[in-house]
Amino acid sequence: MGLCCAVFETASCACQMGKCILKDGQMSTKAANVVYLGILIIMTLIAFVLQKWGAPSFNLYSFNVGCEDIPGIDITACKGENAVYRISIGLSIWFVLVAFGNLCSQKIHTGTWGIKLLSLIAIVTGFFFIPIDGQESFVQIARVVSAIFLVSQIVSFIDAAFHWNNFFVSDNPSQCKIRLLVSICGLFIIGIVTCVVLLYTNYKYCMRQEVLITVTVFLVVFSTLLQLNTDTKSSLLTSCIVSAYAVYLCWSAISSDECNPGEQTDVQLALACFVTSISLAWTCHSAGTKDWSVETTNDEEVEEGLIQNEIMEEEQSMVLFHGIMATGSIYMSMLLTNWGTIAGHKSDAQMWVSIVSQWISISLYVWTIIAPKICASREF
Repeated sequence: MGLCCAVFETASCACQMGKCILKDGQMSTKAANVVYLGILIIMTLIAFVLQKWGAPSFNLYSFNVGCEDIPGIDITACKGENAVYRISIGLSIWFVLVAFGNLCSQKIHTGTWGIKLLSLIAIVTGFFFIPIDGQESFVQIARVVSAIFLVSQIVSFIDAAFHWNNFFVSDNPSQCKIRLLVSICGLFIIGIVTCVVLLYTNYKYCMRQEVLITVTVFLVVFSTLLQLNTDTKSSLLTSCIVSAYAVYLCWSAISSDECNPGEQTDVQLALACFVTSISLAWTCHSAGTKDWSVETTNDEEVEEGLIQNEIMEEEQSMVLFHGIMATGSIYMSMLLTNWGTIAGHKSDAQMWVSIVSQWISISLYVWTIIAPKICASREF
């Protein structure tokens, strides 16, 4: 009797969850976005496990190519990195295919999960039996794509900051909201200052580390003062978030500098994954969340035109979403393989990719501040 009750309650909970996830018999856009994020996280975990414990024991011809014919290479680490690359390539191709499929039908994004999951397994598994002779070429491309992804993260953070700011300073904001906003900004500023001091204290192994930290401080102060003295829709909260991200990229850069003694720790990997998860979570939340309903009009042609335009905008939003997920899949391989560094060696690749991404991110934020002044006739 107790077992029957447990089964009944489980089935009831499953039905309620299904009602939340499904909308008119189809999975909602938000729920689908969460599933895609979950797939990326699961595949990243699988790649990490195979890199550390599974792939090093593989004796496949495809894994031996490039690992046993290079003098001085760590064969065990090389095979682990090969597994990461294969999962990354397969997953990114899968996201691109889903993006193209969404152009044909919006149901591709929210439905046909059986076909999509089977195709994902087939693509990733197939790559495990294909020798990758052009691995170095993939690494070079992946570094550029990862830099694009790092810049896309600041776009997500800026978008989130504007939304949060609107929540706090909407029409007739309460004193409680204003105090909370000031407190959050204060915590950000204290955290940023503390991190800068720690960077100066802990990273002084070579001159360029101090130079990069100083440049970061200048960019943070410059962008913040520009925001405070420019009448735009920007906010101090936005500047705080952008500044925090800039300091994070600075730490990511100088902590991977060749002049540092010893190897990098797992703290950097964990923090990078955390920051990436936050930006992707906001991307999942914001993509496809617009209300696509159209107000009824007496002109059928106008109404039909509005519907077509909104459908096109939604398709573009979904294509952009899958494009970000595809670049995130590539970025995952760079995180796990120390930015494509040959196993057993050091490289400054991560340092330069991170610091260049920081400069681009700050430039992009500065443009959002001055663009309304320069292009006054356009709406931002």
